[in-house]
Amino acid sequence: MFLFVTAFIAGILTVLAPCVLPLLPVIIGGSVTGNTRDKKRPIIIAVSLAVSIIIFTLLLKVSTVLINISPAVITYFSGGIIIALGIVMLFPGIYARIIGGLGIEAAAQKALGKGYKAKGGIAGPIIIGAALGPVFSSCSPVYAYILASVLPANFAEAMAYMVSYVIGLAVILLGIGYYGQSFINRIKFAADPRGKFQKVIAVLFILVGLAIATGYSVKFQTYVSNHTPFNFDGLSQNLLPSSKNKTDNAKLLNVSPPIKAPDFTGITGWVNSKPLHIKQLRGKVVLVDFWTYTCINCIRNNPHLEAWYERYKNYGFEIVGVEAPEFSYEKVLSNVQNAVKQQHLTYPVAIDANLATWNAYNNQTWPAGYLIDAQGNIRRIHLGEGDYTTEEQAIRQLLVDNGANLTNVKPTEQSNNVPITANQTPETYFGFNRASDYEGSPALDSAPVSTFTPASSLDSNSWTLGGTWEIDGDKIVARGSSTLTFKFSARNVYVVVGSNSPANISVTLNNQPISQTGAAGNDITNSQLVLQGQRLYNLVNLPKFNSNQTVTLSVPNGVALNTFTFGS
Repeated sequence: MFLFVTAFIAGILTVLAPCVLPLLPVIIGGSVTGNTRDKKRPIIIAVSLAVSIIIFTLLLKVSTVLINISPAVITYFSGGIIIALGIVMLFPGIYARIIGGLGIEAAAQKALGKGYKAKGGIAGPIIIGAALGPVFSSCSPVYAYILASVLPANFAEAMAYMVSYVIGLAVILLGIGYYGQSFINRIKFAADPRGKFQKVIAVLFILVGLAIATGYSVKFQTYVSNHTPFNFDGLSQNLLPSSKNKTDNAKLLNVSPPIKAPDFTGITGWVNSKPLHIKQLRGKVVLVDFWTYTCINCIRNNPHLEAWYERYKNYGFEIVGVEAPEFSYEKVLSNVQNAVKQQHLTYPVAIDANLATWNAYNNQTWPAGYLIDAQGNIRRIHLGEGDYTTEEQAIRQLLVDNGANLTNVKPTEQSNNVPITANQTPETYFGFNRASDYEGSPALDSAPVSTFTPASSLDSNSWTLGGTWEIDGDKIVARGSSTLTFKFSARNVYVVVGSNSPANISVTLNNQPISQTGAAGNDITNSQLVLQGQRLYNLVNLPKFNSNQTVTLSVPNGVALNTFTFGS
């Protein structure tokens, strides 16, 4: 019930989002264009926009299973419609001929009732609302939370929250539309469909459509967020279910009162074990660790888990690693088996291919540890790396509470420090879903397959492409002999990469073959990265942390890269 109410409030607050503010002229303009006294026009826009958001959500759910659709397609589509409407508003005769010739207006009137006909056309406001739906749907952290965390776990519950959200949004937009009508009605010259005021509205439509299609609406959002004191995202985050008890890593047992641990659900395969259930693990202290095998943070975290498992498994301690894939190939059983072997993990690992267990635990990050007592209750939640001494103390306390005698069992000697240096380059993704800091021409979302010209120089923590690449949702694929250059600050560099056939990637560091620099990574041979499956590879190992180093990869046809990660 809490999220149902807050979703409604979030819908109302979405009108304050920086990405929505530039769209309000379209809402107001669409409400007054044609007949400024048509009271049904704002209703049509608000309802069609709400319905559009719901439909878009359903399509997005399907697309995550069947196909990766570039966000560029959505923005081009929405922006293009708004631009087209602006053009036909500038030239009303074109609009009348197109709508009349296609029979769109007649069909819409018939579907919604002849009563609308006396007040003016309805096809225009329907199109406006439908076009803006996908744009509005990306503007609220609450919407994102429902889509990412609730929808995969409980479809019916998520759709109820989504309906509450769009009702709140529709209500506030309806109010804005009516206010705009009331204000414009006081201006006599505004009613002339061929007058100057209507031309100004048409130009606003075109400008807003261009901003959506070219991405400048996103830049506007960023500018507003960075240069104004109003924090819309922070305000919206307060509406989400509280997770403060999950982030106090320093507290020994930080979940109070204890929470019953969910079972492992939707597991598609097991490594090092037969299928397990929480109930059959009663009587043991269990650490459920969410990880994925290409995550560098997880790779650094796993040796600590293995050390605890070896030390305490004979005293009633169990670890279940839940491999929750970030990329599609991490769902494959054989790939996970190879990763478990390479990382020397001996505890049970469950493959949560569809993130069902991830959502059952309401988890949001890799790595994440859920420490469960012998009665099956979650007593501690730890997000991320580090704080290993406190984590081990919690394990030991729960084991002692369960009757284990650890008098002669010393804690493992582990550092609490996470190997991250100030100003280290952050993890960087290459697919259009999460790509950042790209420099070069054209933009990554210009077309599915493009020929790129690398930037002549790079800023810190940025990258550029050369040659022909196919840009996918979570990866980039070389089409022909192509290059990727990255300017980084770190000691170690890793890349998640793979190929369906044997392939070598040539690697240079600061324009020298990397093997000649003394900084070649563990997976480099004679300045070549020899690919053996889709996994994380070590490219660079500098003697110490260094800033503004440039690594260049010469990538053969068909090789796919997902992300760069860094260490110190």
